[in-house]
Amino acid sequence: MLEVCFNESVKGALAVAQRCENSVGGTVGIIADKKLSFFAARRALKEYRKRQDELQKSAVPLGGKREDIAGICLMLSEGDIRSPLCRGDCPRKEYIRASVSFDGRNGREAVEAAFETFWANCMNDLQKLQSSSRVRVWLDSTPDAQCGLLFLADLLRGGETEIRVAELPREVTRGGRVVKYRGWGDVEAQLFGTFSDSERVLTEKEKAEAAERWRRLREENAPLRAVENGCVISVDIDYYDDCIRREIPDGPCKTARIIANVLNGQKILAGGVFIAKRIRSFIENGELAVVSENADEGFYGTVVAAVGGA
Repeated sequence: MLEVCFNESVKGALAVAQRCENSVGGTVGIIADKKLSFFAARRALKEYRKRQDELQKSAVPLGGKREDIAGICLMLSEGDIRSPLCRGDCPRKEYIRASVSFDGRNGREAVEAAFETFWANCMNDLQKLQSSSRVRVWLDSTPDAQCGLLFLADLLRGGETEIRVAELPREVTRGGRVVKYRGWGDVEAQLFGTFSDSERVLTEKEKAEAAERWRRLREENAPLRAVENGCVISVDIDYYDDCIRREIPDGPCKTARIIANVLNGQKILAGGVFIAKRIRSFIENGELAVVSENADEGFYGTVVAAVGGA
């Protein structure tokens, strides 16, 4: 069975989930907002190792090989979706290239080489999909994943491929506490297999309806697609702007802080790069003013403030 996801980090997690090997003995880094004492760092490391041991006890390996994973990592909730995809230059490829190089901190040649490899892998994965008899889609509530399922149904229309869907609930009770998820990227790889029991097979009617919905979205070809009441709809590029504005703190702050506020508040399910691009549009239209810039941190280190604010 081919495992299908819509995010590069989830694609990597699926590779781990296939075997669920314990990697707790590897190198571990601790990230904190201030320097930790030796004892605080040791406590953090102890908690991490304890958590990894707990995950290993709960782990349910998916099985399979890395070649049994395909990523539709095409950011289909944004930009032009009417133009055809191809291995060479196309509007979708250029849109993703512009997004991954948005920050501009890394060297152009290094980014370009990595991107060309990424794109070749995307096209190879699409080829895998078209020749598979059975796929399992790891679906969550993010617009990219919801659009990805519709795209997949349209790609496979008229064929006999069985489409199974393992849909992530927005919250799960584990160990007596409620855990909330934005998407599969929030789920530890060892736990992927614990959700497979809830998967279901799409009926022929559901596949046909999903394919038709994608064809309508392609005809509309809006600059952005969002999910409302479980349905993907075409929206204007400023659809999330008010949600982003509400997360801008009083006084100067880094753009990275605004993005974190939006993501942590789970106000929207769009990605961090999209939010960053909208913040840049606020600067361009005069809503935000640049207070200072940091070349080492790129756009995410830029300090901004609301015009007329403190």
